[in-house]
Amino acid sequence: MSGKPALLLLAAVSLAAACSGAGVGGGDGASGTIEFHFWGEQEEVVIYDSVIAAFEREHADLEVRLTPVADRDEYLQKLTTSMAAGNPPDVFLLNFRFFSQFVARGGIEPFGPHAPDLGVHTADYYEPPIEAFTYDGELQCMPQNISSLVVYYNRRSFEDAGIQEPSPGWTWESFRDTARALTKGDVRGLGIDPNVIRVAPFVWSNGGEIVDDLETPTRFTLDRSDSREALEFIVGMVREGLVPTEQEIAAQDLETRFMAGKLGMLLSSRRETPAFREVVGLDFDVAPLPVGEEPAGILHSDAYCVARGSDDISAAMEFTAFAVGPQGQRITALGGRTVPSLEEVATSPAFLDPTQPPSRSQVFLDGIPTIGRTPVIPTWPEIEDVVAEILTRMFYEPDYTVERGIEEIDDLTRDLLAEGSAS
Repeated sequence: MSGKPALLLLAAVSLAAACSGAGVGGGDGASGTIEFHFWGEQEEVVIYDSVIAAFEREHADLEVRLTPVADRDEYLQKLTTSMAAGNPPDVFLLNFRFFSQFVARGGIEPFGPHAPDLGVHTADYYEPPIEAFTYDGELQCMPQNISSLVVYYNRRSFEDAGIQEPSPGWTWESFRDTARALTKGDVRGLGIDPNVIRVAPFVWSNGGEIVDDLETPTRFTLDRSDSREALEFIVGMVREGLVPTEQEIAAQDLETRFMAGKLGMLLSSRRETPAFREVVGLDFDVAPLPVGEEPAGILHSDAYCVARGSDDISAAMEFTAFAVGPQGQRITALGGRTVPSLEEVATSPAFLDPTQPPSRSQVFLDGIPTIGRTPVIPTWPEIEDVVAEILTRMFYEPDYTVERGIEEIDDLTRDLLAEGSAS
């Protein structure tokens, strides 16, 4: 690791922040301090600091105070507690999988009705995240990104193994063969987390579904033959030893193993890019997910949400509109954090610059037509936790069968799905 890449990142995003140009929203007399909270790593703080600096230059009467939280569960708990106490942050970032619980509690001021007055035209943004953040008939939060699951790979590992880098359309079989070729000594071929957002695109790619109905799910459908086959494929790779063991991950998580050269491939979203760019000597790129019966991806999207209890909703909306506008999204794109939700920025050099790793960023855009998503219901975070516990057992306990895991997922999530669908 070195401080030099961090300085280069700071210089890049600061340059973007300093660029002149019209901001979104012209300022309507709002003034005061905006509390902005997000979940993320230290590399992301530099990026959001630059967004804030650019906003404050155009809104001299407003100050934005940034509070990052490194742990996701801690972040969600703090957000829940602050809302219950009537003191939430004015603006906060949430993934689409987690925001509906706060809507159900009356904690979010819908962005959609404010958009026209702020100069935000949702038609200029990719449809999947706009649709995902629409709940109770309103666009609740304004998405900043449309990331998807990709295969990060270590180019040096491929070179050392004497194999070609992945190409679009590669099959599950070639994916598994590649992981086998990369697995040598203390290097494992693949890193994949045992959770539903990692296995879902494989289920969809095999023609299966994870739930019976996307809008009002009542049960998981992993017992379907096409869904079960996809699970068996992933679990088979884990049990073959192509994926780090549970003990190895406890000692060194997947992201750290990848940065240390101990993983040939890692399944993750765009959020890894800023940290990976920091690692001196790490030569990495991205490839699309392998294809079973048909291409499939999964949405990873975060949005700026405004608290209904904000002391100054007008100011909070101004900041949100700026952050998701052309200038704000150029800054986050240059920092590597996001696949911009605003199409004009996503297709610009700010995101697609091949001189910045990953050089194949077009992979993220090419996968947009095949992106699916998980249900948006208030109980989904609890459901994900239940499924993750069972998938962990499937992955790492040799006597725990896929069939048993599927049955337990069904049994333990039915009541939560019913509760969430009724909300």
